[in-house]
Amino acid sequence: MPPGLADKVLSELDGAEEFPKDSHLYGAVDRVRTGTYHLRPFGRPLIEAYFAGQCARDLEAEGDAAFASVAIGELAFLLGGGFRKRLHPVAATAWGRDPHARGAYSYALPGHANARPALAAPVDGRLFFAGEACMVHDFSTAHGAWRSGIAAADAAITALAKR
Repeated sequence: MPPGLADKVLSELDGAEEFPKDSHLYGAVDRVRTGTYHLRPFGRPLIEAYFAGQCARDLEAEGDAAFASVAIGELAFLLGGGFRKRLHPVAATAWGRDPHARGAYSYALPGHANARPALAAPVDGRLFFAGEACMVHDFSTAHGAWRSGIAAADAAITALAKR
């Protein structure tokens, strides 16, 4: 299961109340190098830009400012040139460059989804695995990672109790 890539950049938005909370925009529908935009997540004065796959990989390679540059450019195209002045980048992720993560989530190649249970299988009742990649139904999610951690901990406790 190779790691997938999903990166985000958060920008503060001046005059955010103009937009409905938890609304969404698509940057472009005619190309893959584009972002999707979550306006006012949880009602906060922010825009969360989301980039995935090869687009995210390319932007990571271009450097820290690339995500904000593309996001601001697309939003200005969609909402007018003056919109640039209303955005102030706050934070960005670069999961592919993180030496400990090297990606954001797992994905199964076509025909290999059945590998998830094998990945989660304990070894000799002594080594237990957890993470969203181990989940059949909740893969690629934080709650899947949490649930698999609980299941692995329970299995480890059970194995210890049998000794």
